[in-house]
Amino acid sequence: MDLSIVIVTHNSRSPVEKCLKSIEAHPPASTFEVLVVDNASTDGTPDMIAERFPSVRLIRNGDNVGYSGGVNQGIRSSQGRHLLILNPDIVVGESSIDRLVDFLERTPDAGIAASKLVYPDGRLQLSCRRFYSFTVLLLRRTFLGKLFPNARLLREHLMMDYDHESARRVDWVIGACMLVRREAIERVGSMDERFFLYFEDIDWCYRMGKHGWSVYYVPASVLVHSYERSSAKSIFRKPFLIHLLSMLRYMEKWNRIFYFLRRHRATIKTLLFVLFDILMINASFVGAYYLRMALQPFFRFGLYPMSWYMNFIYFYNLIYFVTFFFSGLYRIRRETSWFDEFVDIAKAALIGVVILMASTYLTKVRVFSRAVVLGQALLIIISVGGFRQVLRAVHRELVKAAFDLKRVLLVGSGDEVEEITERLLSDPRLGIEIVGFVNDSAGSLGTPAEIPEIIERFKVQEVIVLSSYRNVETILPLLMHSSGRMIQIRTVMPIARFLGSGARIEEFVGLPMFSIERGVVHLFWKGLKRTTDTILSAVILPFSLVAALFCFVCGKLTGRIRFHVERRVGLGGRELTVPRVAFSSGREGGDLFKPLLFLQVFAGRMSLVGPPPLRASQRRGVGSAEIIDYKPGITGAWRLSAEAPVSEVIEAEFASLQNRSLRRELSILIRSLRLAFSGRYPGWFDTEGDWQ
Repeated sequence: MDLSIVIVTHNSRSPVEKCLKSIEAHPPASTFEVLVVDNASTDGTPDMIAERFPSVRLIRNGDNVGYSGGVNQGIRSSQGRHLLILNPDIVVGESSIDRLVDFLERTPDAGIAASKLVYPDGRLQLSCRRFYSFTVLLLRRTFLGKLFPNARLLREHLMMDYDHESARRVDWVIGACMLVRREAIERVGSMDERFFLYFEDIDWCYRMGKHGWSVYYVPASVLVHSYERSSAKSIFRKPFLIHLLSMLRYMEKWNRIFYFLRRHRATIKTLLFVLFDILMINASFVGAYYLRMALQPFFRFGLYPMSWYMNFIYFYNLIYFVTFFFSGLYRIRRETSWFDEFVDIAKAALIGVVILMASTYLTKVRVFSRAVVLGQALLIIISVGGFRQVLRAVHRELVKAAFDLKRVLLVGSGDEVEEITERLLSDPRLGIEIVGFVNDSAGSLGTPAEIPEIIERFKVQEVIVLSSYRNVETILPLLMHSSGRMIQIRTVMPIARFLGSGARIEEFVGLPMFSIERGVVHLFWKGLKRTTDTILSAVILPFSLVAALFCFVCGKLTGRIRFHVERRVGLGGRELTVPRVAFSSGREGGDLFKPLLFLQVFAGRMSLVGPPPLRASQRRGVGSAEIIDYKPGITGAWRLSAEAPVSEVIEAEFASLQNRSLRRELSILIRSLRLAFSGRYPGWFDTEGDWQ
């Protein structure tokens, strides 16, 4: 197939009928197909096409997926070497398509070729443009355009100095008519579906140029376009608002100022969080002060006037900022869970209040109320934690709307790139946009030596270097280039997950090495975990015994509950007895009905949170499981990972053994309570193993 003509419609019955009739009247000489993608029209457009144009391949969408989404559907369903994207209000003239196709085939660097467009009365449409500048946007989208209709910058943008009679390279063409080479699409990608309507054509042309393809205006091919600029009618009309949103997306994606802001996003976000934290800290102080005033009848001593607290205000702001900083609250990450952040805030606030309370004993004259200090700390935990979640919720909505996406470049072999692309795009909350990859294959954006230039050309914010390209020749130029540009660099190292938080890089006997040293802090956390296991299991055990007795009696009376045990592998390779409770419905009984679990935690043979207790065959099925000695847990992150591959879940569990923290284990315990009480295990828990 030489040519695929793709038309996207939405309530365009009359225009698309004229368009399809004109194609029938003036068909291209080469082999071709016509595809119409209908975006949930309600005016009978798809039925009319199906009835009057049976040769047209019709794709009906139940929802309006936008112009770019419809075009991409047509591209995926097409078979032609070239694709002609037409608006439904285009009328094809004699030989107009053939002339356009002929030009594309004679011009090897052309990624997109566009016809000359005229109004139905024959007047020229200014359909080829220069890229927008900020000043041009102001002239096009504000009242300034009416004040200065003949401004030089505006005339240059619309290419009014060009006679539109000879073929030439241009920055971009409007999307009403675009003949696109399939090879270029395979290199550049389809239309960006973040642009629901408007600016998708500019973005596509811009990306063509970045990948080395040219965009041409071909006046030898003339089409009639019943163009109506609906986005310019009123700022209160929906088309204008969609146009404004698309414009902001385009600027955020390609504008240099926005790129500068995105590269410094970590600094900006940190400053934003610091600002709002200080506001909440001071609001908490005011709230605590007036709450103490309202509760004066319950206190023996009076409350100092607010004016006495002025020096104290500077002091507590400094203290809380320092405690927040050293608690890691200004390492802002998208993937941070609300629970982990809340625990960090509570920890920082408690440390801060201890310092402030201690200062009342160290000073000879007490100048502030301890009740105010305590009340402020409680309000800080609530207000800072709550407001941070509001900020994160707002940011999540921005990411959903395709704003503030992180532009990522991948460096690695084809299989590695494919695997990590799937991982990165599987979680939309990460807000990742993959701009492309670098390796030695044909589809690469360039060679490793060209990475610094690729970073600037594609406005890259982060580079991920995969295992096959993790060498000095690749990474060193990256480090040199990114040193003053705030570009994040990650390297994939499978061993890194097992090194733990105590690992550091140091030079020893002239060689760079990872150094792992276990000190007193490691022993402290190990002891704290054991103490926590002992106390909690001792508290739960009596309730578990009562629940198990009740369940046992019910089972004897009804015959619908069965108790049994399984032999699994525990600490030191010793046999571990795991109790199971099965109802006649096939459902597993909750952990509360299994006191033996908590008894083994109390005895130190199990832990509340840890890797899963595996069968011997299962340990053989996961390579790292046989060589790592561990204490199994009643629950763990593995219990929350029902859909993940088993080998990946187990490997992550073993990696977490090197990164223990009370906060992490408490978070897992709370999140898995529902599963523990319902007795639900991942499907692989009862299989015999040998997963390869």
